[in-house]
Amino acid sequence: MFQLIITLDDNLLQAAQEYAKRQGQELDVLVAGLLRAAVQPAVVPTRSLSPRIQRLFGAVQVPTDFDYKKVLDEAMQERYGV
Repeated sequence: MFQLIITLDDNLLQAAQEYAKRQGQELDVLVAGLLRAAVQPAVVPTRSLSPRIQRLFGAVQVPTDFDYKKVLDEAMQERYGV
């Protein structure tokens, strides 16, 4: 792992630290996540989506080990008792 030094003005640094704190993350982890998202290839849908749906891409970030099937099963069980 490499260390990167960046220079920010005081206002930007303070705002970034406050944002990271509100997100419950350390600033370095937040910056690394933003850089990772910027360099990963974009997901290209197989069919055309409406502009409203296209704006949602990247709006929700979940952990890499997120198991949507498990969450869906739990939600169905809670709602319908299935």
